[in-house]
Amino acid sequence: MKLKNYKEFINESKNNDSMNVFDMDDTLCITGAKIRIYDPSNHTEYALTPQEFNDYERKPHHIVDFGEFDNHEILMNGKIIKWVVDILVNTMKKGKDVGIITARGDKQIIIDFFKKHGIHLNPAFIFAVNSPNSKYTGNVHQRKQQAFEDLIAIGYTNFRFFDDNQSNLDYAKKLEEIYPNISMETKLILPKHIPAFK
Repeated sequence: MKLKNYKEFINESKNNDSMNVFDMDDTLCITGAKIRIYDPSNHTEYALTPQEFNDYERKPHHIVDFGEFDNHEILMNGKIIKWVVDILVNTMKKGKDVGIITARGDKQIIIDFFKKHGIHLNPAFIFAVNSPNSKYTGNVHQRKQQAFEDLIAIGYTNFRFFDDNQSNLDYAKKLEEIYPNISMETKLILPKHIPAFK
Protein backbone atom coordinates (compact mmCIF):
# COMPACT_ATOMS: atom_id res chain seq x y z
CA MET A 1 0.00 0.00 0.00
CA LYS A 2 1.32 3.43 -0.92
CA LEU A 3 0.96 6.14 1.69
CA LYS A 4 0.13 9.66 0.56
CA ASN A 5 2.05 11.24 3.42
CA TYR A 6 4.25 10.11 6.26
CA LYS A 7 3.35 12.60 8.96
CA GLU A 8 1.59 10.34 11.45
CA PHE A 9 4.13 7.56 11.74
CA ILE A 10 6.46 7.64 14.71
CA ASN A 11 8.75 4.78 15.73
CA GLU A 12 9.20 5.15 19.49
CA SER A 13 10.30 1.88 21.09
CA LYS A 14 10.97 -1.80 20.68
CA ASN A 15 7.68 -3.43 19.69
CA ASN A 16 8.67 -7.01 18.90
CA ASP A 17 11.59 -9.21 17.85
CA SER A 18 11.57 -8.21 14.17
CA MET A 19 13.12 -5.20 12.51
CA ASN A 20 13.49 -3.89 8.99
CA VAL A 21 16.89 -2.21 8.68
CA PHE A 22 17.89 0.22 5.94
CA ASP A 23 21.08 1.72 4.62
CA MET A 24 20.83 5.46 3.96
CA ASP A 25 22.54 6.58 0.75
CA ASP A 26 21.26 5.05 -2.49
CA THR A 27 18.79 3.03 -0.44
CA LEU A 28 16.52 5.53 1.33
CA CYS A 29 17.79 8.70 -0.32
CA ILE A 30 19.96 10.04 -3.08
CA THR A 31 22.02 13.22 -2.80
CA GLY A 32 24.72 15.12 -4.64
CA ALA A 33 27.33 14.05 -2.06
CA LYS A 34 30.51 12.51 -3.47
CA ILE A 35 33.37 10.54 -1.98
CA ARG A 36 36.64 12.34 -2.74
CA ILE A 37 39.65 10.16 -3.56
CA TYR A 38 43.19 11.53 -3.57
CA ASP A 39 46.12 9.53 -4.89
CA PRO A 40 49.35 11.08 -3.56
CA SER A 41 51.48 8.89 -5.82
CA ASN A 42 50.42 10.85 -8.91
CA HIS A 43 48.65 13.84 -7.29
CA THR A 44 45.29 13.00 -8.84
CA GLU A 45 41.93 13.60 -7.22
CA TYR A 46 38.54 12.36 -8.29
CA ALA A 47 35.00 12.15 -6.92
CA LEU A 48 32.76 9.08 -6.80
CA THR A 49 29.04 8.66 -6.22
CA PRO A 50 28.08 6.02 -3.64
CA GLN A 51 27.21 3.65 -6.51
CA GLU A 52 30.63 4.17 -8.09
CA PHE A 53 32.34 3.75 -4.72
CA ASN A 54 30.75 0.29 -4.36
CA ASP A 55 32.95 -0.87 -7.28
CA TYR A 56 36.01 1.17 -6.34
CA GLU A 57 39.18 -0.77 -5.53
CA ARG A 58 40.92 1.15 -2.79
CA LYS A 59 44.70 1.20 -2.72
CA PRO A 60 46.49 1.44 0.64
CA HIS A 61 48.00 4.83 -0.24
CA HIS A 62 44.68 6.40 -1.32
CA ILE A 63 43.24 9.11 0.90
CA VAL A 64 39.44 8.85 1.06
CA ASP A 65 37.30 11.78 2.18
CA PHE A 66 33.61 11.22 3.08
CA GLY A 67 33.19 14.80 4.33
CA GLU A 68 30.32 15.69 1.99
CA PHE A 69 28.18 13.02 3.68
CA ASP A 70 28.25 15.02 6.91
CA ASN A 71 27.15 18.18 5.14
CA HIS A 72 23.70 19.09 6.47
CA GLU A 73 22.75 21.20 3.45
CA ILE A 74 23.65 18.52 0.90
CA LEU A 75 21.51 15.94 2.71
CA MET A 76 18.59 18.33 3.22
CA ASN A 77 18.60 18.93 -0.55
CA GLY A 78 18.57 15.20 -1.21
CA LYS A 79 15.59 13.24 -2.48
CA ILE A 80 13.93 10.23 -0.91
CA ILE A 81 13.79 7.01 -2.88
CA LYS A 82 10.04 6.77 -2.51
CA TRP A 83 9.44 3.07 -3.04
CA VAL A 84 11.95 2.16 -0.31
CA VAL A 85 10.72 4.86 2.07
CA ASP A 86 7.19 3.52 1.51
CA ILE A 87 8.43 0.14 2.80
CA LEU A 88 9.93 1.85 5.86
CA VAL A 89 6.73 3.76 6.62
CA ASN A 90 4.44 0.77 6.02
CA THR A 91 6.67 -1.25 8.37
CA MET A 92 6.09 1.35 11.09
CA LYS A 93 2.36 1.44 10.31
CA LYS A 94 2.20 -2.30 11.00
CA GLY A 95 3.81 -1.77 14.41
CA LYS A 96 7.14 -3.27 13.41
CA ASP A 97 10.40 -1.52 14.23
CA VAL A 98 12.78 0.06 11.74
CA GLY A 99 16.45 0.87 12.00
CA ILE A 100 19.06 2.64 9.90
CA ILE A 101 22.65 1.44 9.69
CA THR A 102 24.68 3.84 7.57
CA ALA A 103 28.32 4.53 6.77
CA ARG A 104 27.62 8.18 7.51
CA GLY A 105 29.21 9.76 10.55
CA ASP A 106 26.44 12.05 11.85
CA LYS A 107 23.20 10.62 13.22
CA GLN A 108 21.55 14.01 13.80
CA ILE A 109 21.43 15.05 10.15
CA ILE A 110 19.69 11.77 9.36
CA ILE A 111 17.09 12.51 12.04
CA ASP A 112 16.66 16.02 10.60
CA PHE A 113 16.28 14.71 7.05
CA PHE A 114 13.46 12.36 7.96
CA LYS A 115 11.72 14.94 10.14
CA LYS A 116 11.66 17.19 7.07
CA HIS A 117 9.66 14.44 5.37
CA GLY A 118 7.36 13.91 8.38
CA ILE A 119 9.00 10.68 9.57
CA HIS A 120 10.07 10.49 13.20
CA LEU A 121 12.54 7.68 13.86
CA ASN A 122 13.83 6.43 17.18
CA PRO A 123 17.41 7.78 17.46
CA ALA A 124 18.41 4.63 19.37
CA PHE A 125 17.86 2.64 16.17
CA ILE A 126 20.00 4.88 13.94
CA PHE A 127 23.62 3.78 13.68
CA ALA A 128 26.06 6.18 11.94
CA VAL A 129 28.95 3.74 12.07
CA ASN A 130 31.65 6.23 11.02
CA SER A 131 30.83 8.70 13.77
CA PRO A 132 33.98 10.05 15.45
CA ASN A 133 32.48 8.76 18.72
CA SER A 134 31.70 5.32 17.30
CA LYS A 135 32.90 2.22 19.11
CA TYR A 136 32.86 0.29 15.84
CA THR A 137 36.10 -0.74 14.14
CA GLY A 138 37.28 -2.06 10.80
CA ASN A 139 35.88 -1.34 7.37
CA VAL A 140 32.29 -0.29 6.68
CA HIS A 141 31.09 -3.90 6.24
CA GLN A 142 32.52 -4.87 9.62
CA ARG A 143 31.17 -1.78 11.35
CA LYS A 144 27.67 -2.41 10.02
CA GLN A 145 27.90 -6.02 11.18
CA GLN A 146 28.84 -4.80 14.68
CA ALA A 147 25.83 -2.47 14.69
CA PHE A 148 23.62 -5.47 13.94
CA GLU A 149 25.20 -7.24 16.90
CA ASP A 150 24.03 -4.35 19.09
CA LEU A 151 20.49 -4.89 17.81
CA ILE A 152 20.80 -8.62 18.52
CA ALA A 153 21.92 -7.77 22.07
CA ILE A 154 18.73 -5.70 22.49
CA GLY A 155 16.71 -8.80 21.60
CA TYR A 156 15.99 -8.58 17.88
CA THR A 157 16.18 -11.92 16.08
CA ASN A 158 14.44 -11.44 12.71
CA PHE A 159 15.87 -8.91 10.28
CA ARG A 160 15.20 -7.71 6.77
CA PHE A 161 18.12 -5.59 5.56
CA PHE A 162 18.05 -3.22 2.57
CA ASP A 163 21.39 -1.96 1.23
CA ASP A 164 22.91 -1.04 -2.13
CA ASN A 165 26.24 -2.75 -1.35
CA GLN A 166 26.41 -6.54 -1.65
CA SER A 167 29.36 -6.83 0.75
CA ASN A 168 27.38 -5.08 3.49
CA LEU A 169 24.58 -7.58 2.97
CA ASP A 170 27.02 -10.52 2.97
CA TYR A 171 28.56 -9.47 6.27
CA ALA A 172 25.11 -9.11 7.81
CA LYS A 173 24.09 -12.53 6.48
CA LYS A 174 27.16 -14.11 8.15
CA LEU A 175 25.58 -13.30 11.51
CA GLU A 176 23.23 -16.26 11.01
CA GLU A 177 26.28 -18.53 11.39
CA ILE A 178 27.40 -16.77 14.58
CA TYR A 179 23.94 -16.45 16.16
CA PRO A 180 21.86 -19.54 15.24
CA ASN A 181 18.67 -18.01 16.65
CA ILE A 182 18.56 -15.10 14.20
CA SER A 183 17.34 -14.82 10.62
CA MET A 184 18.67 -12.24 8.18
CA GLU A 185 16.83 -11.64 4.92
CA THR A 186 18.75 -9.31 2.61
CA LYS A 187 17.58 -7.10 -0.22
CA LEU A 188 20.07 -5.58 -2.67
CA ILE A 189 19.05 -2.18 -4.01
CA LEU A 190 20.35 -2.20 -7.58
CA PRO A 191 21.32 0.93 -9.54
CA LYS A 192 18.29 0.43 -11.78
CA HIS A 193 16.08 0.81 -8.68
CA ILE A 194 17.56 4.22 -7.86
CA PRO A 195 16.35 7.39 -9.58
CA ALA A 196 18.90 9.80 -11.01
CA PHE A 197 19.72 12.77 -8.82
CA LYS A 198 19.04 16.03 -10.64
